[in-house]
Amino acid sequence: MKVSRMFFSAILIGSLGFFQISCDNSTNDPDPSKGNLKIAITDAPIDNPDVKGAFVTVTEIKVDGKTFEGFKGPKTVNLLELQNGNSVSLGDGEFDAGNFTKITLVLDYEKDQSGTAPGCYIQKTDNTKQKIQLSGNTQNTIDLTTKEFIVSKGTSTDLVLDFDLRKAIKSETSGSQTTYSFVNYTELQSSIRVVERTSSGNISGKIENYNATTMGNVVVYVYKKGNFNQATETQGQGDSKIQFKNAITSAKVDASGNFKAAFLEQGDYEVHCASYKKPTGGLFGLIALLNLESKNSIDLSSIAVKSNADVNLSIAASTILSL
Repeated sequence: MKVSRMFFSAILIGSLGFFQISCDNSTNDPDPSKGNLKIAITDAPIDNPDVKGAFVTVTEIKVDGKTFEGFKGPKTVNLLELQNGNSVSLGDGEFDAGNFTKITLVLDYEKDQSGTAPGCYIQKTDNTKQKIQLSGNTQNTIDLTTKEFIVSKGTSTDLVLDFDLRKAIKSETSGSQTTYSFVNYTELQSSIRVVERTSSGNISGKIENYNATTMGNVVVYVYKKGNFNQATETQGQGDSKIQFKNAITSAKVDASGNFKAAFLEQGDYEVHCASYKKPTGGLFGLIALLNLESKNSIDLSSIAVKSNADVNLSIAASTILSL
C-alpha cells in the first residue's frame, strides 16, 4: 500500500510539472492569431516652384478602426523627400490576422513630433513655414478605403501609402503671396493610394532628347490603360481644380531626362508627359502635352507592369501637342 501511494504521488507530481511546462511554453509561443504588419509612406511630386518641403505629422494609425501599435508616434515626415520610389517607415509590428479594407491616418495640424508649431506645413524656399489643414474644416482624420489586404499568421504584410502632393495640396495666389491648404476631404482621400509593396512594380525611363530650354519642366503622368482623356485631364477637376486628376501617379523628369514612377499595382498602364513653365509667382503653368515616341519597342499606351519588376522606357519627345 505504501509503495502504491508513493507511485501515485510520483505520477501526480510529474503530471503537475508537465502541465506547468506546457503552460510556460504556451505563454512564450507567438500569438497564433497575429501576423506582422508594416506601413510606410511615399510621395508623388508637387507642382509649386516655391515649395522646399511639405511636412505632415501623424499621431495615430488605425486599421479597420483598431489602433496599430506598431506605429510609435507622433512622427513628422517631409513628404517632398520621398519621391522616385523612396519611402520611410511609419510602423512595423504585430497585428490581428484577418482581412482588412481601411487605413485611418490621424494628423496633428498644430504641433510636430518635437512639440513645435505647426504640425502640418509647407516650408517655402525662403524657409518660412505655412500651416496647412483640411480645406474648409479642422477634421484631422483621413479614412483610406483600400483594396482588401490580408494579415496572416507567420507572414508579413508590407503596405505603402502613396501621398500624391500634387492632388493633396492646393494653392491660391494673390499678387506676390501664395497660400496653401489641403484640398477638401473627399479629394484628400483620393490623393492617397494604399499599395502592397510586394505586389507592386515600377516604371522608370528617360526622355533621350530632353531639353529644359525647349521643353520646360516636364512631368510624367501614369494612367491605367485606356483611362486618359486629354480634354478632361488637362482641365481642372473638382472643387480644387486638379489637373490630371485621374492619373495613378506622377514623376518629375530630372535635368538629364530621367524619371521613375513607383509602387504601381500589377496591370497595364499608359504614360503621358506634360510641359510646364514657371510664371511670375504661383504655380508652374501647363503649356502643352509632349508627343512621345518609344525608342525601345515598348508600346507607351500599353505598358505591362508586374510585381517586383521594373519596366524601363526609352522615349523621344518629337513634337509638342497644343491643348
